[in-house]
Amino acid sequence: MMRHFAIALSFLTLFRLPGSARIMVTPVELARSLSYYPLVGLLLGACWFGVAFFLHALLPALLLAVLLTALMALMTRGLHLDGLADLADGAGGGYTRERRLEIMKDSSIGTFGATALILILGLKIAALSTLVPAQAWSMLFLVPALSRYAMVLTSYKSTYARAEGGLGKAVCDHLSRRQLVTTTAVTVLLCLIMAPLRGGFLFLTLMACVLLVRFLSQRWLGGITGDVLGATNEITEALLLSVAACL
Repeated sequence: MMRHFAIALSFLTLFRLPGSARIMVTPVELARSLSYYPLVGLLLGACWFGVAFFLHALLPALLLAVLLTALMALMTRGLHLDGLADLADGAGGGYTRERRLEIMKDSSIGTFGATALILILGLKIAALSTLVPAQAWSMLFLVPALSRYAMVLTSYKSTYARAEGGLGKAVCDHLSRRQLVTTTAVTVLLCLIMAPLRGGFLFLTLMACVLLVRFLSQRWLGGITGDVLGATNEITEALLLSVAACL
């Protein structure tokens, strides 16, 4: 159990458990670590809450929102933002599946990727600048957990788009129904505990977002990739923060 949590923590964040740097990860273990993605998101949300709780009376709301957005990017090493930029460049710059996948492998960022990053980060900042003054602390915990769960839901029974394989292929091939059911139950329980009404609405929004991402990635790429999973997290997180701010 702790081994799989350590894998999830080290893969999704810059944090490490003692000794986890020496862990040799198999494809099956990588897939099993997805069960702990919502928990890792909850820990990231706790960091958000800690900073927001102690600084909201000292800093202007907009400035604090920028700080929180930068903190999340730092704690996750910009991993998901990179996936979002790659997907946007591929979807916007290619006209065939093969060309889109080729563009997504390029490490440079294009106009579509830069625009997507600006819009997503802007949405997060705008939403957080509303949530923090309202002291909607439960949303700071819940949204990062839900967006990490969205990656699990997107992975399940999806086709991996690249013929040569990759990290995402291990997840698609080995994520079991039991893991999905367990992770879903934990996520739903978090919603019921932290925000019974708003949490349920956010969960339904998440489901709609995941369905759309799966549909579009299948149409554009013929399946998903690691970049699609990263983009799913960023899009879902920004969307849920925006919905929470409106609520």
